[in-house]
Amino acid sequence: MNARPRDRSRRDWPTGLREPRPGYFVWRHPVTGKELAIGRVSLAQAKREANDALAYVLSEKPTLLERIQGRDNTVADLLDKMPVSEVYNTAKSNRSLDKKIRDAIGSISCLGLTVAHCAQLVEDEVASGHKRQAQALRSRLFAMCNRGRSLGWMDSNPVEPIQKPEAKTTRQRLTMEQFQAILEKASDAAEWLPGAMLVALLSGMDRDTLSKLERKAIGKDFLTIKRAKTGIWLEIPLTLRMDCMGMTLADALAACRSNVVTKFVVHHRRTYRHDVKAGSAVFRDRISKAFTEARELAGITGENAPTFHEIRSLSKRIYMAQGNVDTKALLGHTTEKAANIYADPRGIEPLRVRVS
Repeated sequence: MNARPRDRSRRDWPTGLREPRPGYFVWRHPVTGKELAIGRVSLAQAKREANDALAYVLSEKPTLLERIQGRDNTVADLLDKMPVSEVYNTAKSNRSLDKKIRDAIGSISCLGLTVAHCAQLVEDEVASGHKRQAQALRSRLFAMCNRGRSLGWMDSNPVEPIQKPEAKTTRQRLTMEQFQAILEKASDAAEWLPGAMLVALLSGMDRDTLSKLERKAIGKDFLTIKRAKTGIWLEIPLTLRMDCMGMTLADALAACRSNVVTKFVVHHRRTYRHDVKAGSAVFRDRISKAFTEARELAGITGENAPTFHEIRSLSKRIYMAQGNVDTKALLGHTTEKAANIYADPRGIEPLRVRVS
């Protein structure tokens, strides 16, 4: 069976241009096969728009010389070249972001990656209400493109013109009154939770570091820890005292002791299942979940109710008011910007003017 001969009157039409109805034109993308409407325009305008679109698509494809030079690598190839973070949580987050990038634009060549491609990814996250995720995605795209430039696969960073999405934190800060109320209910949620809360408050420790804290870190005079997120080593005096609690860091650590043989400071007191043994470490997500249970038992609820992480800010604010503790060093911050984030009470208490 012979193919239908092509209409001679359409031999000069750009590739992909069609006229399904008289005077109405569409164009089929040569790569994706998707048909895009041009609309009811003149034939001359339809040809012009189709030629412009075709030229744009072809411009994204690397030339033969660029392919010989190895510059036809795709975004997916570039993601494979990204270094893996030694910090577990950062590496986990990057894997999630990389999958999103790979699924959306992985097949595009690095030289063909445009501002529009990257901006669309970020805007889609913002439109979905995930502004924090949009911030993280933009940062990952920026780092990816910088890596592409260092490899010689890209001539510029198309993420630079994209404005960083704004995300206002709505989570409430934790007050001392709320902490005390939750502490009273903590043992009803988990036997180990009261001690974990006290150590977090007295040391300003984050839940990642707390969940991995081993007893060998407790020395004669200092608690020596390595912050899980930043890798910074800290030596905190065991005599560190929080006046409003009437206790020292040593007292808080003592509250975590039990009759179970274990190497972890915060540990399960009983065996629950085959995978949760007495003496095993309490994972960070379990710490958050138990705190939420105790918080709700204390009647503190709501979408923006404070989480376990807010104990870290409460610790800093209490020590700042106390006035004899280097809170920037205690929380392991290397910049004033990071330190000030935790000092911000977010409206739950006034900023006190101090006069020496």
